[in-house]
Amino acid sequence: MLLKIRNLQKTFTIHHDQEKKIIGCNGFNLELQKGEFLGITGKSGSGKSTILKSIYRTYTPSGGEIIYQSGQFGPIDLVTASEREILLIRQKEIGYVSQFLNVMPRVTALEVVMTAISEATSDQLDVIRMQAEEILTHFKLPQTLWDSYPRTFSGGEKLRLNLAQAMVKKPTLLLLDEPTASLDHASKDSVKEMIIELKEAGTSMIGIFHDIDFMETVVDRTYSLTRETLV
Repeated sequence: MLLKIRNLQKTFTIHHDQEKKIIGCNGFNLELQKGEFLGITGKSGSGKSTILKSIYRTYTPSGGEIIYQSGQFGPIDLVTASEREILLIRQKEIGYVSQFLNVMPRVTALEVVMTAISEATSDQLDVIRMQAEEILTHFKLPQTLWDSYPRTFSGGEKLRLNLAQAMVKKPTLLLLDEPTASLDHASKDSVKEMIIELKEAGTSMIGIFHDIDFMETVVDRTYSLTRETLV
């Protein structure tokens, strides 16, 4: 068992609206085996992204527990883990891909990927650069953009860079939030190839997809937030 979620809760407080409470998720339970890919489905607003962000600790859950089998710390509750522990787990063990790219300004696309690799490994700079170039090529990001700043990229180019920096580290757990949004057919094939490669290498994954046809070609199981049942 790699991940065990019990009674996960996340409530948002809208401070400018008389402290109004909005429930992101409530009483969510899930188990993920090592090497498994689980797809989460559900209507917009059902809490899919909230669950992924709670695992990654972009959101701090309001209750429950997320027990993750960390290679660095052993069994650890991501709900109560310290900021330092979360940072180290993100750098070396858990990757996250969203539809949006959030990187430092004045950092080139190549540097973004090289930084991701250097956080996870102690490889020499020339090896890191080669790995970065290989995955940028895999995701068909034109070489003319490698030394450019990502803020100038199109939505699809930003998403491909986001995929590259998360997948290049071959994380233990990869969280995918609409990884094929705004991608053309050829780019989706590149994502599928990398997902299969990571699965074969032992990476476990949880993904959210609106492209159900694509999802069904890569996941082992699906969890429907609408029906709250495993398929």
